[in-house]
Amino acid sequence: MTKPALGLFIAMAFSTALSPSHLAHANEKQAGPEVRWSTGVDFTSGDYADSQNTSILYVPFSAKALFGDFEAKVTVPYIRIKGPGTVVGGGDIGPIARDRIANMITTQDGLGDVTASLTYTKFMQDNTLFVDFTGKVKLPTASAEKNLGTGLTDFTTQVDVTKSVGGVNLFATAGYRFMGSSDALVLRDGFLGSLGASFDVSDRTSLGLIYDYRQSASLRAENPSELTGFVSWKLSKKIRLQTYGIVGFSSGSPDTGVGMQISLRQ
Repeated sequence: MTKPALGLFIAMAFSTALSPSHLAHANEKQAGPEVRWSTGVDFTSGDYADSQNTSILYVPFSAKALFGDFEAKVTVPYIRIKGPGTVVGGGDIGPIARDRIANMITTQDGLGDVTASLTYTKFMQDNTLFVDFTGKVKLPTASAEKNLGTGLTDFTTQVDVTKSVGGVNLFATAGYRFMGSSDALVLRDGFLGSLGASFDVSDRTSLGLIYDYRQSASLRAENPSELTGFVSWKLSKKIRLQTYGIVGFSSGSPDTGVGMQISLRQ
């Protein structure tokens, strides 16, 4: 689990993310340094309390280095936003509704906000309990003029806890996001959290659910609240595939979303 968060691939990616695959990662990190690569696609759509929908396509490219109990990760995304200009790309925290009059529907795309994170994992209870401490920075590489990003730097600190009991993995996240803010785009800091569980259907397949809740960065929108269901397949010793679907419960979340992620271990 790297989370997510979760709204935009939670990378979404979903943070400690869309699946509890970090259980396997944590055990493997003890074997020595290694590099992992991942990519995927995430598509969300919602009206965000507007009369017209905004759809967002998010394609992240990530590199992760694991060394001892530490993990360093960098994500470089492509993002495309189609809508009336009232929603701004927020990186892996999800879209941000802004106080602006809706215009005609336009499509903008380009480089998204680059994120970098460092995680320390503490192993406990015979490696059935894991606690991850993560610090993350979102760099303003996305175009603010195109509404692809806020044009501001954000910081996030979070703690992820995972407990493995037989074929069941329970996990939770709690964190705090420090948002960049300006006169042109007033944003606020806020808490984030998630609860989830996964179940091993077989040695290669697991199913799970994650509920994600966070304080809205926008003064205009409701706090995002959403549920993500996912399926994870271990295609080989080095390749893992995840697919997921998202349902939003507030106007601060997308109405629906789907996505997939594939990761490769060297």
